[in-house]
Order: sequence, then C-alpha cells, then structure tokens
Amino acid sequence: MATLNSCTEPPTSNHATNLVPLDKLKEACTSKRAWVSVDGVIYDLTAFIPQHPGGQDFILFAAGKDVTKIFECYHGHRQHQILQKYKIGVLSGQDMPSFLPSDDFYSTLKKRVDDHFGSLRIDRKHSLASYVRYFFTVVCIWSLYWLQWSLPSNSLWMFYLLSIVHGALLAQYCVSAVHDGSHGAIGHNPALWKLLVIGHDFFNGCSGTLWTYQHVMSHHIYPNVDGFDADIETSEVEFRRIKESQKYFPFYRLQSIYSPFLYVLLGSAVRIEDLIHYFQRRRGPFKVNPFTPFQKVIFWGGKLFFFLTRIALPVFWGAPILRVISAFLLADFFFSIVLAVIFQATHVVDTAVFPRVNPTTGNIEVDWARLQVETAQDYSHDQPLTSFLSGSLNYQVVHHLFPAIAQEHLPGVARIVRQTAKEFGVKYEIKDSLWSAIGGHIGLLRMLGTPPSSH
Repeated sequence: MATLNSCTEPPTSNHATNLVPLDKLKEACTSKRAWVSVDGVIYDLTAFIPQHPGGQDFILFAAGKDVTKIFECYHGHRQHQILQKYKIGVLSGQDMPSFLPSDDFYSTLKKRVDDHFGSLRIDRKHSLASYVRYFFTVVCIWSLYWLQWSLPSNSLWMFYLLSIVHGALLAQYCVSAVHDGSHGAIGHNPALWKLLVIGHDFFNGCSGTLWTYQHVMSHHIYPNVDGFDADIETSEVEFRRIKESQKYFPFYRLQSIYSPFLYVLLGSAVRIEDLIHYFQRRRGPFKVNPFTPFQKVIFWGGKLFFFLTRIALPVFWGAPILRVISAFLLADFFFSIVLAVIFQATHVVDTAVFPRVNPTTGNIEVDWARLQVETAQDYSHDQPLTSFLSGSLNYQVVHHLFPAIAQEHLPGVARIVRQTAKEFGVKYEIKDSLWSAIGGHIGLLRMLGTPPSSH
C-alpha cells in the first residue's frame, strides 16, 4: 500500500477521455489499485488512500464500484474538486441502475440543513451523549456477563432475567455504536469508527465488514429496490413474502402471524450467512472486495471470541451445558427481535414504495432523494424514549438523506425535511407511535400473504 512519503502524483486529466470498460473497473478493487466511478467518470484513488480523511476502509469498500450517490451523501463541492485530480477516464458499461438527475428538492434541502448547522455553530458529527452511551453500554454488557455467570445456581429467575437484559443491551450497541461507526456519523476519527464496528464481530459474532457492504453500500443507495437492496434479498423459497416479485406459496396466508415469531432467529441467520457471503465474496448485488489481513483477523477472531465467551467459557467454569445453551438462546432471541422490530418497521411496510428498475433503460426513473423519502417511514417523532431505544432510527428518512449526521441532531433536521418535503410535494410518512409503525409491517405481510389472484 502507498504511504504518504511514497505517494505518487495523481493521474493527470489528459487521460480523462479514455474509455474504461466495466470489467476493468471491477478489477481495481484493492489497495494496490483502487478505482471508483462517480457520475460515469473513473477516478484512480490508489495514491489517495493513505491521505483520505475518512480513513482507508471506506475507499477499500468503494473500490471497483460506482459510488456516485455515496460520494454525494458524504462529500460536498470542495471534495468534488479534489476528486477531479484523480480522473483517469470515462466508464464504458453499466451494471448498477442510475437515477434521474437531482431536482431542486434535494439541493434546497441540503442548503437548509447546512444553514441550520451553520446558524447553530455546531458540528453535525459531534455528540457527547453518544460517546457516553457507547461507554455505558459496553460497561453494562460486560458487567452483566460477569454477574450472570457469578450468580448462585439457585437464582434461576435472576439468571434468565439477566440473559434478556444482556440481549437487549447487545441490540442497543448495534443501533447506536455499530450503526454510527459504519456511517462515520460520530466524530472525525476513522479509528473510532472502525473500533465501534468491530464490536459487532466480537459482541454479536456478526461481521462488521459484511454489514457495511449490506447496509451502507447496498441498502442506503437502493432502498427497497428489488435486486439491489440486500435487505430485501430473497431466495426462491422464503419463510415470508415481502415483495411482489416473490413467488407465492399458500403458507404465506399466515405469514403475518408466524413471521414475527421467526424473527428471533435473525442473529443466528446472520452468522450463518456471514460464512456464505465471505466465501462467495458477494453481499446482495455487490462484490465483496478481498478482505485485508486485518479484516480477516477480525472476521475469524470475532467468530472465535463470540463462541468462547458465550459458550465455551461458561462451560469451562462449570455451568451445565443446557443452562449455557438456554441462556445464549434467550439473549439471542431478544437481541434479534429488538433489531427486527426497529428495522422492519421503517422500510418493509405497507406505506413504503418498492421502486422498479426500468427494464429498457436499466435505470430507476425517480430522483434519488425523493426515493429515500418515499421508501421509508418515520415514527414517534418528539418521543425521546423511543428515539433513545431505537438509536434515533425512528427518524429513518432523515438518516437516509443525511447518513453522516450524528443521531442526536436528527430530530432538529427532521423539521427541515418535513417542511421541504411538503413544499415540493414529496410524500413523507410519519407514524405517531412505534406500534403504528409495526402495524405497517404487519399490514404488508397481510397484503402480500393474500393469493395474487384475489387482488
């Protein structure tokens, strides 16, 4: 990998008219050759990797891909000017859909949000409350772990109560620390972001690297777009039907009843899928770039650490194996159901749009910012307890439009988004409570559980 001292001069613009085949772009996906496409122009960022203020990881995730919308979300005009120094050609070919050019809705919204933070003179990434929350969540996770396995053998009710609380705390770590770290939405230190995401590997046994591909690279750019949003990726036969493109089976009639109970298996399913995606080197529609040596250590070390702490160590300390397994399952069930409720109630709902790719053009015939608003729903605005428990993901629309803003500031930005959406005729769905939002998810399951012939 290049270093600051050995960094070569960026490519000059006289190569800007070169046509770069799509296959060549895809091959440039390592630290030795990292190319990206933005608005159909290819940039060689290999020499820029060690200089990137956001750290090397984000460039290595993006390498070999079209990152137009990701770049727009996280960068402004100044960064776009810097990018031009690394231009090497024009992309020939396309394997990901593009969107209609942004209209005045998005530009107006971004200016108003910039003015909002400018007038308050605050850093949109700064949140002391978030730092405190991360610290106490980690302290509580480990304290409860040691307390649980130190209890007398006859304190069963307290033992299993601690399992439930432990699972809920692990979910809290995900919706706050892991989520914020994956977006670089807290502070300006890439080492902190990496540390927060690594917690997903060691606390939950789930790959933070693969989560970033799924969440940041796929879902945030193509929410609810069949074939491109990894969150709604399905196989030929699934336990539930969440989009019209899925084949219908008669057992879906009852999916609104049985599906919520199966959500307790989310954690286990993700850990198994991690192994599949790791070896297949794909996450949803995206190619997973070669893991760096550090990422490999974290991936396998996290799996091993998770097994040792959740299963092996308690058995070594003399706890009965059935008690260990039951405690693990109870904690994991609550961990899974909390995350499932929070995430399913924002996008997989009956009020959200599920855009289609135009089969002729291969593109999505809507503005990207409008898509972010209309494919999600918010809930429980101005209810601090719900915002705290959900990591402010009840402001889902706001977060999708501005993923690099710390969760503490999302409620203030929501007022701006609401007013601007109203002015431009963009449908912005806000439910009054979490229960109403969950009802939207159940409503979708009921609708798509109905035989297609009876619509």
